[in-house]
Amino acid sequence: MSKVINFNRDTLRRLRNDGLPVGKKQVEYRDSKEAGLCMIQYPTGKQMFYFMMSCRKQRFKERLGDSDTFTVQEARVWANELRAAIFKGDNPIATRKKSELLFSGLFALYYAEKKDKKVSSNADESKYRLHLAPVFATKQIGSITSAHIEKYHALKKEELTPATANRHLALLKAVFTYAVNKLEVLTKSPASGIKSFAELQKKRKYFDLDELNRFFAELDNEANIEAANIIRFMVLCGTRSSATRDLRLENYDAKLSTILISVDKNGTGQYVSLSDKAKAILEHQIAKYGTQGRVFRGVDMQSRMSDPSRIMTRVCKNAGLPSAGVHLLRHSYSFLALERGVSIYQLMTALNHKTLSSTMVYSSISNNKLRQINNDLASQLSF
Repeated sequence: MSKVINFNRDTLRRLRNDGLPVGKKQVEYRDSKEAGLCMIQYPTGKQMFYFMMSCRKQRFKERLGDSDTFTVQEARVWANELRAAIFKGDNPIATRKKSELLFSGLFALYYAEKKDKKVSSNADESKYRLHLAPVFATKQIGSITSAHIEKYHALKKEELTPATANRHLALLKAVFTYAVNKLEVLTKSPASGIKSFAELQKKRKYFDLDELNRFFAELDNEANIEAANIIRFMVLCGTRSSATRDLRLENYDAKLSTILISVDKNGTGQYVSLSDKAKAILEHQIAKYGTQGRVFRGVDMQSRMSDPSRIMTRVCKNAGLPSAGVHLLRHSYSFLALERGVSIYQLMTALNHKTLSSTMVYSSISNNKLRQINNDLASQLSF
């Protein structure tokens, strides 16, 4: 049975000096002025403040700290705030305990849910293991502040690049948003409101029509017919290398002139419209392999084809062109499409971009088309 007394400095000092009754391991006291505020005294003389109350058939208990650290007034304010929150229907004690989850545990929960849904999950795991974990793994998520994340963001900008630092910030935002919206272990993300660094836009490289024709003239001499065909297909359709190497013959519809990319980089499927030349490549592959399995295959005629970057390098060199990677083929497709009057929105659909901003980077490389439009307009003016 708790004893009810008026907590004050003199009373607590007297209780400590008197010690515990014989045979008692601890004695519990309740404050007469603040409902829910308790103090438990131990044989060592330590006096620990607690909050204890029952409300709506639920019992709440929380430890504040000892009387050497907190004054009676501080303990009363703390107890009053807890009681007010509980009467409102909140559970501040449970919320605090949830926020004691370590960042390592939070990321483990996030990764377990996202690894099969998010294409970049492997890259996320690598960022966590190599960079985030050494800084945040052992911290309680409730103790991580915006200042901590801003400091980390700035550090990665210096160690790596602004763009890479921004990718780290994006991952932190995703993890803490998951903690707020899905797990409900935080009420606000400490990463919200932190702005990304400005990124230097990389110069986009592409082949114009004359360069592409030189490239294809040399590609006709390539001994690796499979690699030559996949390179031609990527230019004709603007598809990514990885997605093209995953194409399957059973997803080709000759009547509709389409082929399905099951899952692209952004995690969505896409029907690709096929020109006659692209269809001719697929018909060649069907004659070679039948109507099932991969469209483009490795040397064993079964496995996934390796990236044709080496072929690209060799053909570019022989054609007297600058060395280029396979993604340049997608850039070239985009450039040529814009040159021929395709709208940025149509190109967005063709490239299977989720956001217009991803497609807008190609608008800056079509200056020839803009110059032509300006010249046409100028020729019609009378001055």
